[in-house]
Amino acid sequence: MEKITFTQYQLLSASFNPWRPIFIDVADAIIAELKHPDFEFLHFGSSSFKVAGKGIIDISLLYQPGALEVAIKHLNDFGFLKQHSSKPFPDTRPRKDIAVIYLDETFQVHLHVIEKNSIEHHKQSHFKAYMLANPPARAEYEAQKRRVLEQGLSQQDDYGKAKSPFVKAILDKQVF
Repeated sequence: MEKITFTQYQLLSASFNPWRPIFIDVADAIIAELKHPDFEFLHFGSSSFKVAGKGIIDISLLYQPGALEVAIKHLNDFGFLKQHSSKPFPDTRPRKDIAVIYLDETFQVHLHVIEKNSIEHHKQSHFKAYMLANPPARAEYEAQKRRVLEQGLSQQDDYGKAKSPFVKAILDKQVF
């Protein structure tokens, strides 16, 4: 496995980039570097299920109940910073941001700190599995992302909010 180098996160405008297999390799390399006996990791989001989009690598660090502070310290030790957003996730469910260099290319990373076996953990796992199993849903999600950008919503917070109804519609059909 190729080595990664952690570097400074850059807040970029949302854009539509094709899905590439390297996203899986980058996520695997990040997870290998962050490996810790007390945590599990889940690569989720578009980069995990072959959908075009911003090209940001979304990973969840899954911690046991009561270990949130230990999880945050673990990420801080690698240089992760607080979420770059005007509307960040709450401190009880933080997102940490960083970038990595892999094969001389820089990738932006959003690391979500989620309690293992929480409803959110199960939602992320389910959504990923659903998308991997449903190519038509992946095509529909890509079309939704294109429509959001065509509306001029390229600021990351606005972009995320505008595409969230697609995700919620799929998750609303499930029982957690």
